[in-house]
This record gives sequence, structure tokens and C-alpha cells, in this order.
Amino acid sequence: MSDEHLLKYNRHILLPEIDIEGQKLLMSKHIILIGLGGLGSPIAYYLASSGIGKITIIDNDVIDETNLQRQILYGTNDIGKRKVDVAYERMKNINQDVNINKIQKDLNNLLSEKIFLDCDLIIDATDNFKTRKNINKLSFIHKKPLVMGAAIKMEGQIAVFRNDIKNAPCYNCLYDNLDDESNSCSENGVLSTLTGIIGSIQATESIKVLLNIGETLESKLLIIDIKNLLFKTIKINKDLNCRICS
Repeated sequence: MSDEHLLKYNRHILLPEIDIEGQKLLMSKHIILIGLGGLGSPIAYYLASSGIGKITIIDNDVIDETNLQRQILYGTNDIGKRKVDVAYERMKNINQDVNINKIQKDLNNLLSEKIFLDCDLIIDATDNFKTRKNINKLSFIHKKPLVMGAAIKMEGQIAVFRNDIKNAPCYNCLYDNLDDESNSCSENGVLSTLTGIIGSIQATESIKVLLNIGETLESKLLIIDIKNLLFKTIKINKDLNCRICS
């Protein structure tokens, strides 16, 4: 590791859970981040600043004024621009060393992408059940760990699905029969700061999975009620009749 990297990642290296070897490991990893909205914004910032070696960002959207309330990657001058383009510039401004691959593509048309073959982890920062289920299927097909997050109104959820491990439950085990596309931010609203909290936890869980440190949300669902500041964790059981993983 160069002197420049030792200085840049000094606060990570000081942590015994990471140290030099852990930081070198992060610098060798490839994460795919799907969704660059309210959740994806803080995730993108923290993955870049943490020194993840390669980050593939995927989103098909352009920035509009309603995004600015919670999507901290963007500003007023970015309205009308592609999210992947602006996110790329913001992330590069934080860390020039990170290899950032940007893809503007419909989030429900990703199964053929070869980039998933060499990634180490997938982060789902999208905002609808159809896309989440497709990402879960993709994660299971390619045997990659999946870190999922969701935020609506004043409640958020985070879970880690180890689709790379045999007999682990997947997202479909939890939400097989749920397809309510009306349950979105545009329909129900969302507290701006909640997306930052959920996204930050997703980024943290991703780093922990890559470094195999601490206790993660593997096969668990963390539910956060930010209005009443309540945190609840429930165990996710494998559905033996799951259409995806069984």
C-alpha cells in the first residue's frame, strides 16, 4: 500500500477490525450498486470514500426537482441530467482511485449483464417490489450476497441475503406474495433523513460482509420506525417452497 493510501485510509487502518490488510481487501473488491436515489446517494458516497476498488452504478433515471429533498448526490444545477453521470462525477471527486463503471439501463432488464459474474456483492437501493425481486433472482443465479434496503413514509428496512451460501433464505422467502407497487415514495412520501439512515446502514453492512467482521443482518430484517425511534430485528426463515431458492 502506498504512502498516499496509508494517509487517505488512515482512520480505517487504525481500526483493529480493518487494519492495513482489511483496507487492501476493500480496495480489491467489486460492488454493484443498483439505484441512485434516496438510498443509493449515501451508499455511493460512502463506498467511494471507503476505497472500494470497483463500483458499478446502475440507474436509468434522470434528476428532477422532487429528488433533491432526499437524494444528496444531486443539486439544482443537475436537474435534467442522468443520475449515473452526476453520481460518477461526485464519487470521483471524493476518490479518484476508485474504478467506477456506470450503466444507464432499466433496472428490470439486468439478468443478461455479464458484470455480475465478477462482482463480490450486490446492493439493492431501488424502490419497488418488482425490481427488488428481479435483483434477488439475479443475486441467487450468480451466487452473490445481497444487501437490501427500503424506506417509505417514516419506516425503513434493511436485510442481508447470503445468496452465495447454500440453504440461506432469499428476499423472495420474505416477500413472495407482496407486489403492491402503490407503496412508493411518490405515492406515500418519505422523510428525507430516513433514506440517509437506511443507506448508511446498507453501506456499513456491505463493508462488514466483505471483511467478514462483526454480526451482520444475514437472514435478518431490521425494521426502523424513525418517528418513534424504535428498532426491531426479526429472523428470516427459508421458505422450503420458495420459487427462487428452493
